[in-house]
This record gives sequence, C-alpha cells and structure tokens, in this order.
Amino acid sequence: MRLKTNWAAAAAAVGGTLTVARGASGSDAFDSFLTDSRAVREGQIFWALKGARHDAHRFLDEKLSKACSGWVLEGRRLKPGAPRPPHLIEVPDTLKALQALAAWHRRRFEIPVVGITGSNGKTTTKEMLKSIALQVGAACASPANWNNQFGLPLSVLELEADDRYGIFELADSHPGDIDEIARVAQPDIAVITNIGADHLGFYANMQANFETKAEIMKHLSPAGLAVLNADDPWLQSLIVALGSRAVAFGRNAAARVRWEKPSVLYIDRARVELRLKGLGEITLANAAAAAAAALALGIDPDAIRKGLETFTPPPMRLEKVRDVSGAQIVLDAYNANPSSMRAAISAFCEEYAGLKKTLVLGDMKELGGASERFHRELGQWLSTLPLDSVYLAGPEMEAARAALKQSKAPFRFFYAAAPAAWMESLRRELSPGRALLFKASRAMAFETILKRLPCSIT
Repeated sequence: MRLKTNWAAAAAAVGGTLTVARGASGSDAFDSFLTDSRAVREGQIFWALKGARHDAHRFLDEKLSKACSGWVLEGRRLKPGAPRPPHLIEVPDTLKALQALAAWHRRRFEIPVVGITGSNGKTTTKEMLKSIALQVGAACASPANWNNQFGLPLSVLELEADDRYGIFELADSHPGDIDEIARVAQPDIAVITNIGADHLGFYANMQANFETKAEIMKHLSPAGLAVLNADDPWLQSLIVALGSRAVAFGRNAAARVRWEKPSVLYIDRARVELRLKGLGEITLANAAAAAAAALALGIDPDAIRKGLETFTPPPMRLEKVRDVSGAQIVLDAYNANPSSMRAAISAFCEEYAGLKKTLVLGDMKELGGASERFHRELGQWLSTLPLDSVYLAGPEMEAARAALKQSKAPFRFFYAAAPAAWMESLRRELSPGRALLFKASRAMAFETILKRLPCSIT
C-alpha cells in the first residue's frame, strides 16, 4: 500500500476529525497503515477496526502510542489524558471510514476495474483474469480471499500508478453485502459467474440470493459492461435487459465467449485451443468467464490464451496433491455449496475416469432450513456415480448417508461425525490406480486431513 497522501487529505476523505500534537502537522505523510497492532513498527499508522469478535480499540495503549505516528479510531474511545500518538483521525465507524478511504483512492485512477461476484468460481475466475491481464500490463488484484467488507477495501487500497487494470473479488453472505462493497470498487466491468444455493442460511430464498449478487449492477459505471453466464437461468433476464452491454459466456450458442469440451473457447468466433491446469468442465467454465471479462477489457484472444495457460489453481481449489503411495489426490476444501459440490465431483469423475475413485466429503454449511434436503439430494445423486468408496463427515452429511443407504448405493460408504473415526480406513485406500477428492465447506477444515496423510503439493 502506497497512498502518497497526507493526514489532512485522509481525514477529509473519510469524513473524520483530525487532531495533531505539537510539532506534528496535517501535511505530514499518510502513506500506508496496518490493522494488526502486533505488526506495528516504529513510525507506522494503526487503523483500529472493530469486528464481530474482536475490537482493536482494546490495544490502544501507551506502548502503541509511542510506536505509531498516528491512529485512526472511533470517536470518544479515548478517555481524557489517555496516551495518544502525534496524529489522530476520529470517525464514527472505522470500517465505514476504511471503505470511504478506499472509494476515494479508487477514484484517483482512470483505469478499468473489474468486479467479480457469484456463487462459485469467483477466486479462480479472478486469478485467471489476472494471469491474462499480466500478459498486457500491470494488474492489481484481490490477494487471497480479501473479498468482504474488510478485505475488499484493503484490496482496492493496493492500487498504484503503474497498474493498468484493477481486478477485485466481491463476496456476499447477507442481503446488502454486494451493494456495500461494490460502492467501494466502482467497477467498469461487472462479472457474475453464476447463481447457486450458497449462504441460504442467511437468505430467505434463491431470489434474495440473486438480488444480492445483482446489486453489483447498481454501481457499474454508466458505460460499463456486464459479463454474465448465459447458461444460468437466473442471469438470462439480465442479459436480455442489458442488450449490447452484456458480454455473455457459456455453452449457449449465442454467447460471445463459448466453450466446448475438452478445452476449446470461441471468442467472438475466434477458435482458441487451450492447455489448462485444472479439472474438467468446471475449469473450462471459469476460463470462459475470465476470457469474457478480458474481451470486455479489449484484450486480444492470443493474450487470453497465454494467460489462461499460465494460470495455476489457487490453494485448496481443485488443487492437485501427490501422495507417496502413488494415489492421485484433489483438494477442493476452500468452500462448498450444492452447485460447487456437484461441479467438482463431476469434473473429478471425468478427469479420473480410468481410476478407482474415492470421495471424501464434509458438510456444506450455511444452507439454513434447506440443508437436510440438499444433503439428501447429494446422497441420492452420488449413488448413481461410478465410485469405489465415499467417506462422509459432519452432522449435515448424516442426511447424505441415509440417502446412500436408502438408494442401495453400489459402493462402500462410511459416515462419522468427525473424520478421525474413519481415518484408518481412509489410509488403506491410498494406492496406485486410485484418485481421491476432498471437498467440504471451509468450516470443516478438510485440509487438516491431508496433514495426517503423507501428501505433498504438486
């Protein structure tokens, strides 16, 4: 982060009140800041954020005041006579102030900014688009999963003068979430990868889920373009309404970026053959979304091809892992919902059609009252697949186990509340000629299972 501004300008940008000690000035440099008090070093700025579980204002003590050149904090949090650094910006809400600073910083750049949302594939599409953009020039993209009310503004604040593109991921779990952070990103190109049954525990229904993701359209620049999945029924009305401002992708023959198995894209009728790192249709669909966003940015098909072939999947997203036994392992345990679960399993079965296949599955979280139904439907579907064994863990997966039993699945399956109960049996599955897929919601921490197996990242 290099903001290249001063305390007075920063205070104005966030609508805060600036106070300075004798010998300090509002014209002093305000270049970057930290939100972790443990990482602050001499002369740095500390921004005190308050979340659901932690309040950084608790760490505003004498030691921190001596180390910092200044703080950004909520008003009236310091008692008279309390230690304070040379500069203070006081605001009603430090998270809202962070978002305001990021929105102000975004307006300093006349470069195209892409905002990517959707139920599945956001991070992979973002990383693919970044890889494409880097074939042309510098690009600032959301690091890791900095995609929520806290992470998105911090991502935007990384924009620098040399950047030719901004590429930011926008995540939601409640109505209004995308509205809040799209206001910060101010995208010129809005990407919606798909609409699936994610976070239904926080939405009344799928309509509310769709409307939340569609909030990004309210903050699209006047001449902005929308990159939309032509195969998704929820998005087809948006494609029709936007007309020439929609850049559609998918298998649909009318899509400007169309994909065909095994690895071909048609970009405005230009045929592009790809060698992608990843699994099956799910990777190709994400590649089509990234290619459509790149097309909207004006990037040519050859640069799109080079960027997609350079891309490597992010950790825990269809990540290939090597086991000393010779077994092939795929880790896709960053998140899971009904549509991403089916897409990953389908891609896995396609990729390893010639091997014995084992699924290691954990709960799909945040499905609310629909959880039992979705897990039961998953079990019913699994019973139709060419599998050798299935391992299930978590209280929600009990419904999938019951469905497998009722369907008389023609393969071995194991269920336990926690993976430890079937770990010894799972270890015996590791052998040459076998492939295993690990898939669960992030809360299940399925990557820890691999730490108990002799595996290494390829």
